[in-house]
Amino acid sequence: MALADDGIPICRPGGKGGMIFPLGLEAEFAWPDGFRGFLYAAAMVYWFLAVAIVADLFMASIEMVTGRRKKTRRPTGQLVTVKVWNETVATLTLMALGSSAPEIFLSVIDIVKKEFHFGALGPSTIVGSAAFNLLVIIAVCVFVIPHGEVRIIKNIPAFYITALFSIVAYVWMALILSVVSPDVVDLWEAVVTFLLLPVLVVASYKTDLGDADWVLRRLRIIDPEVFEEQVENRHGFVSFSSEQLKVTGADSEMAVEVAVLRRKVSCAPGPISCAYRTEAVTAVPGYDFEEIEGALEFAEDEMEKTISFKILGKRRRIFDCEFLVLLQDLEGGPTFDPDDDGGEDEAILTVAIGRHGPEAGLAQRTLHRVCNPDTLRLAFSEWREQMWSTLFVNGSLEEQREAGVAEWVIHVISFPWKVTIGTMPPTCLFGGWACFYASLIGIAVLTTCVSDLAELFGCVLGIPDIVTAVTFVALGTSMPDLFASLTAAKEDPTADASIVNVTGSNSVNVFLGLGVPWTVAAVYWMVVGRTADWEARYPKVASRQTGSAFVVESANLGFSVGMFCYVSVLAIALLQARRRWLLCELGGPFVAKVLASLTLIFLWCSWVAVVSWRVLRSDSGVTEDIRVFSAMFVATMLATLAVLVVTRISAVHPEQDDLEERQEATVSDNTMTKAEDADVRFAADTGGTGSMDSPEANKAAVVGLAAPDDAKESVIVPAKKLDLGVWDDSFFTDDLGEEKPRAPMSAGVSGRPASSRAV
Repeated sequence: MALADDGIPICRPGGKGGMIFPLGLEAEFAWPDGFRGFLYAAAMVYWFLAVAIVADLFMASIEMVTGRRKKTRRPTGQLVTVKVWNETVATLTLMALGSSAPEIFLSVIDIVKKEFHFGALGPSTIVGSAAFNLLVIIAVCVFVIPHGEVRIIKNIPAFYITALFSIVAYVWMALILSVVSPDVVDLWEAVVTFLLLPVLVVASYKTDLGDADWVLRRLRIIDPEVFEEQVENRHGFVSFSSEQLKVTGADSEMAVEVAVLRRKVSCAPGPISCAYRTEAVTAVPGYDFEEIEGALEFAEDEMEKTISFKILGKRRRIFDCEFLVLLQDLEGGPTFDPDDDGGEDEAILTVAIGRHGPEAGLAQRTLHRVCNPDTLRLAFSEWREQMWSTLFVNGSLEEQREAGVAEWVIHVISFPWKVTIGTMPPTCLFGGWACFYASLIGIAVLTTCVSDLAELFGCVLGIPDIVTAVTFVALGTSMPDLFASLTAAKEDPTADASIVNVTGSNSVNVFLGLGVPWTVAAVYWMVVGRTADWEARYPKVASRQTGSAFVVESANLGFSVGMFCYVSVLAIALLQARRRWLLCELGGPFVAKVLASLTLIFLWCSWVAVVSWRVLRSDSGVTEDIRVFSAMFVATMLATLAVLVVTRISAVHPEQDDLEERQEATVSDNTMTKAEDADVRFAADTGGTGSMDSPEANKAAVVGLAAPDDAKESVIVPAKKLDLGVWDDSFFTDDLGEEKPRAPMSAGVSGRPASSRAV
């Protein structure tokens, strides 16, 4: 229960109250506590809705900031386009700040409200949010994958790094609260907590560059064979006819066409498709060029397509300007050329528009460099549209005509927040930074309100702040993350956005959300020194300490952190077991994924229950403590062991459909084709004889090369599956469909598909 400095609860007459609530209505203190509790709870939900809306805008601004590109030269001298922000660095800094901003601000605001004394609401919300993210969000993501599909973590080194640091963060937190300096956070401890964030970023960045691959191979985190295998790309590459296109600026509009080619194809070209779009660099869409996006579809045997776009006419262009045409999301077999601009992920064409018209003066050129007038016109145009869209259901009059009752109800409820937040700057203004800072201030104000409402809610109902934080507040601040992870799990082809972002965010919560406010508080008390109020608040610490310090009443907080470390280890072990035995983290056999989801939710419920019990029964005896801890340990261990056994059984005796799913999820598009029946298929180049004796056949068998159906020299050979899930490569099916014994292979060559190895 939150108390004012004079010991009067903040929800009672004479209490100091929060920074914003209560609003000073004396009559409010006379209302029944039950009614006030309901009112504060409803207000918290309403403010959580506002936090979610402004957090979406905050994330959009971060995507705009981190999406900027620049030109750089490779060692070969080739000029290529890269993002200004490294993806790993952006994910662990700005992206993590965006997803964890409410929790971080709650912790900072809690310190300020308490006049640099410890407050349980902020730190407990961080721990509660971490538990909800790791256990509940991943549980939901495991379950929602449709039957017949799986998701696997692609960037497995990043997962291990962030998972390790997420555990280290909370173990470190438990140590400094309960072991190193009980009830006190020294300055060096707070500084080390904050400095662990750049350590995490640097370690992840180096791992992303491949500098730590030798360590990961020695630890068997990555498989050297899998990473070093090179598979021939018979479907060729898709690319632009050139990487640079220079266009002379003019007063009138010009139509431009660029060719998209299929190159280096060594098999009959089948149908493929890819998406294309334009992206501004220094050119302004709507003023220098016309934005386009769409899809290219190549028919069978078609080798070339064209993309058309328009260069808009202007009376004068003071400087040369550029924009990009991007090819992405390639499907059908080919890949993008890794040697071209964009690499394997996309193909990039840079369009440069030359300057023209009367020469500008020095002042005009300087002003144009500082702030392009066309950029301002575009920003204010989007700002006007942004505010106008808040008036309609789903953002437009056309969408409103088709809206249902539920959408109307949500629109009416959230209308005040939409209108208010709609006045914030658009993401295109000043490269996204204007929206970034405006939404950051908005989140700070809204979380201040949430902090006050949470304390008032717990005060009137007699609920301690820690219990309020790990339940109501943690759920409210984590709801945007839940829906974002849910969407990513369904739509993304991998599990990285659903799982790796959770472990990274949990680490940043501690390093930034506790490191910053605790460092500030430790410095404050070091400068201010002992005061009469400080000595009255902390008589035990004052009796054993010569100077003042930042005191953290850590009995309950340290306990909750320690128990979270325990359940997080169980959760990560379960994910690792699913990867080892089911070859996926999300989805998989129905029974295994349901039990995994229920077990993770059970771990969260157990954690919440034991933490709440510990806070509410702080005066319990040793016997009761042992009984409760033993019951939780036995229940959680039995539940985890049970789901591990089921997961192992599912791997040994897979169902036919689930076997196909796992094989498809563990290979790249160039190493496995989707089977249409229950047999797992792999391709071997037989030269039309149906024999596996040729070197080409052995090579295809080793790497699991999936040859195209239309290649005359290739056949699809189904591997014979025994009852116990063991692959028998001693038989093959010839061109007539008859099963025959396979000729002996050369030493060291296995006909087992590469995808059947444990990852």
